[in-house]
Amino acid sequence: MRTGSHWLPVRNRVQSSVTRIMQFFRANPKSIASQLLCMLLATVLFGGPLSAATQGDPGATSTGSVDITLTANLTARISGLTDFLLGTWGGVGDLAANQNICIGRNGVGFGGTGNYRIRADGNGDATDASAFSLSNGVDLVYYDVYFNDQANLTGRLQLTGGQTLIGQTSSGFSFILNWLFGCVVRNANVSVVVPEANLAGTPGGNYAGTLTLVLIPD
Repeated sequence: MRTGSHWLPVRNRVQSSVTRIMQFFRANPKSIASQLLCMLLATVLFGGPLSAATQGDPGATSTGSVDITLTANLTARISGLTDFLLGTWGGVGDLAANQNICIGRNGVGFGGTGNYRIRADGNGDATDASAFSLSNGVDLVYYDVYFNDQANLTGRLQLTGGQTLIGQTSSGFSFILNWLFGCVVRNANVSVVVPEANLAGTPGGNYAGTLTLVLIPD
């Protein structure tokens, strides 16, 4: 890490350069050169942080140094998904199905745990672009969506279209394997239910739609 003493030579050079520029400007306030120097000064002062690199001096050997910075983003991977084929409604009861899926992400160790958020979007309707709806081309039937951060239905939470469910978690072991290799450890569940009340009175036909799941690592 750079200490204050490392910055002292840089600061002194900048102050000396600024002093010479200001002296020239006072002596030649209307010259093109003075205007260009003012633009250069503004770029130096406000264009970004000064470099912390140190330059080498002439000699049998010459040593310089540079700081190195980078940004590592969290990334995620959702896999193991299959289409929901709910079949034909016989006039009684709900239509429902569920599947265990794989959630992966980086930024967590094998022995640790990590968090993520999940958002679901449906095909929408006239008033809600993310509503969970199925269409036959004319009519709509609505369904419910549930998510669980375990590979079962126990403790599942109902989702609202377009809104993010926070606080989901799993082990670093499953996260890393699923992130690197696709669906290895099924560590979550998504389920859909078309309630009987929504099906009753629905015009006949084939209904279809798309459910989009967005995984966001924390």
